[in-house]
Amino acid sequence: MFVSTAPGNGSRTDRNYRIMKKILLFTFATIMALASPAQEDGRQQRRQREFNPEEFAARQTQSLHQALQLDSVQFQALFLMNYADALTMQDSMKVRRERWEKMRANGETPQRAQPTEEERNARMELEKQRREIRNGKMKQILTPEQYEKYIKLQEEQKERMQRNWRGGRGGRGGHPGGRMPRQ
Repeated sequence: MFVSTAPGNGSRTDRNYRIMKKILLFTFATIMALASPAQEDGRQQRRQREFNPEEFAARQTQSLHQALQLDSVQFQALFLMNYADALTMQDSMKVRRERWEKMRANGETPQRAQPTEEERNARMELEKQRREIRNGKMKQILTPEQYEKYIKLQEEQKERMQRNWRGGRGGRGGHPGGRMPRQ
């Protein structure tokens, strides 16, 4: 007796084919359901990766050490200054994270609020003061030649950031204006 293995003729093989197809679809759906939260957890872990002030300070200091040929005393002083700055940064990041988590807990969608003109000017003035304080400390740590080179490096970095911002790569996400286009 001839038994066709092609689906659709009502045979036992056809029934097995449908069962196997359902099992495969169920398995695929289960894998996708389990993988989605795991993938989201991975994203959150990358996003919430702990900021390590010591590592940050070491990277910053090493970068300047290579550019300015620091001696050991300068290296240590600069590391301590960078470490203090990194601790301040960590505190502000913690405050921001707690504010966002509180908003999420209240069922609100955390969004970055657009600052008013006054807030923006106040923030810019505060940043200017911080930069002046840092430059004053750098002037004490570095030799005049190193300080001159440091200022040039800062100007180059500022120009590079402005060029990237205005050059079409944008701020966040590489889009002009820092915003992603609406889909």
